[in-house]
Amino acid sequence: MASTVTLEDALSNVDLLEELPLPDQQPCIEPLPSSLIYQPNFNTNFEDRNAFVTGIARYIEQATVHSGMNEMLEEGQEYAVMLYTWRSCSRAIPQVKCNEQPNRVEIYEKTVEVLEPEVTKLMNFMYFQRTAIDRFCGEMRRLCHAERRKDFVSEAYLLTLGKFINMFAVLDELKNMKCSVKNDHSAYKRAAQFLRKMSEPSSIQESQNLSMFLANHNKITQSLQQQLEVISGYDELLADIVNLCVDYYENKMYLTPIEKHMLLKVMGFGLYLMDGTNSNIYKLDAKKRINLTKIDKFFKQLQVVPLFGDMQIELARYIKTSAHYEENKSRWSCTSAGSSPQYNICEQMIQIREDHMRFISELARYSNSEVVTGSGRQEAQKTDFEYRKLFDLALQGLQLLSQWSAQVMEVYSWKLVHPTDKYSNKECPDNAEEYERATRYNYTSEEKFALVEVIAMIKGLQVLMGRMESVFNHAIRHTIYSALQDFAQVTLREPLRQAIKRKKNVIQSILQAIRKTICDWETGREPHNDPALRGEKDPKGGFDIKVPRRAVGPSTTQLYMVRTMLESLVADKSGSKKTLRSSLEGPTILDIEKFHRESFFYTHLLNFSGLCNNIICNVINRQHFNSYIKLTITSRRQPNNTKMVRFLKQFSPLFRFVRTVLPFSQEFQRDKPPNAQPQYLYGSKTLNLAYSSIYSLYRNFVGPPHIKAICRLLGYQGIAVVMEELLKVVKSLLQGTILQYVKTLMEVMPKICRLPRHEYGSPGILEFFHHQLKDIVEYAELKTVCFQNLREVGNALLFCLLSEQSLSQEEVCDLLHAAPFQNILPRVHVKEGERLDAKMKRLEAKYTALHMVPLIERLGTPQQIAIAREGDLLTKERLCCGLSIFEVILTRIRGYLDDPIWRGPLPSNGVMHVDECVEFHRLWSAMQFVYCIPVGAHEFTVEQCFGDGLNWAGCMIITLLGQHRRFDILDFSYHLLKVQKHDGKDEIIKSVPLKKMVDRIRKFQILNDEIFAILNKYLKSGDGENMPVEHVRCFQPPIHQSLASN
Repeated sequence: MASTVTLEDALSNVDLLEELPLPDQQPCIEPLPSSLIYQPNFNTNFEDRNAFVTGIARYIEQATVHSGMNEMLEEGQEYAVMLYTWRSCSRAIPQVKCNEQPNRVEIYEKTVEVLEPEVTKLMNFMYFQRTAIDRFCGEMRRLCHAERRKDFVSEAYLLTLGKFINMFAVLDELKNMKCSVKNDHSAYKRAAQFLRKMSEPSSIQESQNLSMFLANHNKITQSLQQQLEVISGYDELLADIVNLCVDYYENKMYLTPIEKHMLLKVMGFGLYLMDGTNSNIYKLDAKKRINLTKIDKFFKQLQVVPLFGDMQIELARYIKTSAHYEENKSRWSCTSAGSSPQYNICEQMIQIREDHMRFISELARYSNSEVVTGSGRQEAQKTDFEYRKLFDLALQGLQLLSQWSAQVMEVYSWKLVHPTDKYSNKECPDNAEEYERATRYNYTSEEKFALVEVIAMIKGLQVLMGRMESVFNHAIRHTIYSALQDFAQVTLREPLRQAIKRKKNVIQSILQAIRKTICDWETGREPHNDPALRGEKDPKGGFDIKVPRRAVGPSTTQLYMVRTMLESLVADKSGSKKTLRSSLEGPTILDIEKFHRESFFYTHLLNFSGLCNNIICNVINRQHFNSYIKLTITSRRQPNNTKMVRFLKQFSPLFRFVRTVLPFSQEFQRDKPPNAQPQYLYGSKTLNLAYSSIYSLYRNFVGPPHIKAICRLLGYQGIAVVMEELLKVVKSLLQGTILQYVKTLMEVMPKICRLPRHEYGSPGILEFFHHQLKDIVEYAELKTVCFQNLREVGNALLFCLLSEQSLSQEEVCDLLHAAPFQNILPRVHVKEGERLDAKMKRLEAKYTALHMVPLIERLGTPQQIAIAREGDLLTKERLCCGLSIFEVILTRIRGYLDDPIWRGPLPSNGVMHVDECVEFHRLWSAMQFVYCIPVGAHEFTVEQCFGDGLNWAGCMIITLLGQHRRFDILDFSYHLLKVQKHDGKDEIIKSVPLKKMVDRIRKFQILNDEIFAILNKYLKSGDGENMPVEHVRCFQPPIHQSLASN
């Protein structure tokens, strides 16, 4: 009788597949597919504020103001995107050369038609900034009124004003940077005046105002400062905003990189606005109203922050351009030149790796118990403590994602502002363009590797957290609900009792409003017999309050109301002579402040999935590089897409063949091609220059673009001939020169070489291996002829791999092109109530005229019919068989390794060789130890001389011999790496710096893992039902010598 499987067990079994170990051991660098993610938005923007009629009226009114300001901030974001993505339209429009040009009227009409919608956007932008400044200054004027200066102003309200300050700074800088905006408006204005489109005085005046607005730099800042300086006490309110940002930044009260950088920009721009004709920030600092020393420290640590997109700004510029800077410049250290350790990504990698490893381990423990075993389902109840641990884990994961993303963005921004030069980087040529000096030559290989590693950690962690999204969301809602209900129903009960007893009516009304706003009573209403409501103490037996437990989070308005009312109780300002804080007891104040601090992240966590993806997008979107593309177009007048392609290829992880610095073969001498007239090449000098610029991208290397061209030119038969010739070369090398070197080197290898114990320390282990492998290290021909022959084998293998990939891409394109003619139609979308088969039949009938084979069968000759059928069959079955050329190449090469020297004799223990050096992987370990030794200042490294082809040859031979796992476990260099990573020592042993050597070992370990992963992928591509069953041998455990006699 067949056993039934429940849906829960089936889903649990599917989830188990996620935990299968991958053979390549590579980090996951692919984020969650955003097209498959559902992100609910619970932010109501205070639309439900009128529902909380039991709250304090003034805070409901403040929520109404907040709602309008948030809408204006969203509109400002749209205008920032408009400015950032603005591209010059006028440059693409034909220009009128002279007044006698016959089609000038038509050109002007088309110019107006094209540019009028864009100019309307600019006009709306001008109106918006006026409205936004008036709105901001109106709020400042209201809060600075003499009757309201001592009133309580919530942190949320001050932070919203800070966001307005940040919006003004961003919009003004974007307007300053975009010259194309002014050019487009000027072109429109000329055409409109010629056609007399602006005949009314009002339209002429508005056009003139727009011209002045776009032409004047810092126009938004000037208008804002002029309106602020007429407000009495504006500097005091700005000081409150700046102090709040300082407090938030210092205590890390932010969760996304955008929030972090916004706090810094508000500090800088706020100080600039405060330091005017009527106020002086240095006098405010003397009164201890603000702390300039602390801000200077922040600006020194983080000198450059992203402004918007790929644009960035130096924070010290706000200080340098302030009114009273010159007489106080000695007080600032952030304005002096110098780099900050914050931008050294390599030094930060140690801490990043530790944080990543620690958190991943903790996350894996919870993932196994929550997702895989099924205990994370919502019906599986947990304790409050268990939910709190998951809540803290989610918060910690978001904080790590934010921290790493911010570091990537900050390093990138610093590099853009500080381009390198030929003095800092010898590889940077004198004629390097600005974007090349800021990007291509501005990163060391260690920095590139570190950035790739960090981004891999970010994306990998996002995927892991995304798998637990449902578990995290349930725990977050449950924890927030529990914390709110416990605090409102239990913690605030005693303060409410005391307020009623002492007749503190204001405090009583606020506490009751909080409880009515957030409390979810178990019986549906507040207990009427609660003695605390009468100001009485509990009876001797106590008063039992049962707080329910649900996984329901509050609305954003609820959370805002509760946090604002709590903040008003402990604030230093209350609108009266005596603050409400002074009427509360010490423990109550501490409880309220603790809850207010912890609840800051509740809004973020309720939007867990959206926030997790937004952090990732900030890192991925670092690829626009707007300003440098624009700068390049201006300097060289080359196509901007060409520049973008060139830059993106600098960091593309593709295999390429480049010229070695130390060639071991004679270079071919070719005659210089004859000079030809431009019309014989591409038609004109301009086109020749353009095409030369494009094709210059593909010089000085041989890679995928060239291999693709070769594959298209040669076809299948030509590629087969080339690969056959390459196999002959590989066979002659493996069974000739390389085999002789292997036999010779095996003779000088130590017969036994054990891996020393960790207690000897990394210096001792390095000295031991250096002594054991002395003959290999001193072998004269190892780094010349031997490595060169291995490189030739590796390069031949790589050429075959690239050819396989190019042919696969060509075949996929052929299949897509042929699909309509083979009646292969995509699956259509079916609405509710529709039938898929009926819809597909209608689609097939519609395109039946394109189906080639039936058409030829009706109208063609027998020969044509046979050709059509064969072509159709070949096209359909081409990729369905799963054949791989590279797998066949590897199988052929495995047959060349038939000499016993490659595998060694059978092990004496009947299992495997452990300490004996008789297999090839031990010899390759010795070779790897040799080329991992750091070279001198004027010597070439092995990668400069031989590239990655050397490693591909060694790893290929090890893989084909089945010695991959033994190599990973018993390699000399890997063992040294493990021990040094544990003890962290750095000494010079036998003239070899230990730390540098370990860094090189780690670099080659990563390269080897990538090569092994690719080789195993192709060698296991044919695994299936027809593959032979793997035979597993079982060995008895070893018997101790003392028991052997018995």
